[in-house]
Amino acid sequence: MAAALAVFLHNRFESQQAQTASAEIVAELSGQIAAESEEQGETFPTDNPDRSMPELTVQDAHYAGILTIPELELELPVLASFDYDSLQVTPCLYSGTIYRRNMVIGAHNYDAHFGRISELGIGSEVNFTDVENHTYSCEVVNLEMLKPNQNDVLMEKQHENDWDITLFTCNFSGTERITVRCKMKEIK
Repeated sequence: MAAALAVFLHNRFESQQAQTASAEIVAELSGQIAAESEEQGETFPTDNPDRSMPELTVQDAHYAGILTIPELELELPVLASFDYDSLQVTPCLYSGTIYRRNMVIGAHNYDAHFGRISELGIGSEVNFTDVENHTYSCEVVNLEMLKPNQNDVLMEKQHENDWDITLFTCNFSGTERITVRCKMKEIK
């Protein structure tokens, strides 16, 4: 019982640290995005699927944008590359791009990150704002559980129009990945 309590307290502490760090990064990143878009004037998203994700640097790390999930009251920075150490702080771009409509974002199952994504339902709103201040408004179209070894299913679409953004995290036992598929509604 003591060991279980220690694990719970450790996880809660890490979640609180991640929440604080993510909020600081979002604040700085939002300021940079606003400044960049003022300098550029009015720009529009490109339909070029081969375009790479633009990045901005915050605290010596490169970010692709900000993910917002209103229903869960989450606003999170998305690191432009994936590594396990960075997951302690922020969600990470696992693969794909918003421009190819195959973006996969992974995060820890902290409540402050993706720990509650299983609460989302079909039609729930998910937004991604790239560092050029283009907001991609999406809605949840599917929730599924995948095994950790099902990377091909995680990243590859069965049909071209299946999904545009995928969010995933491990369940608490680490035996499955909670996977949320989102489809773009409009580009602002």
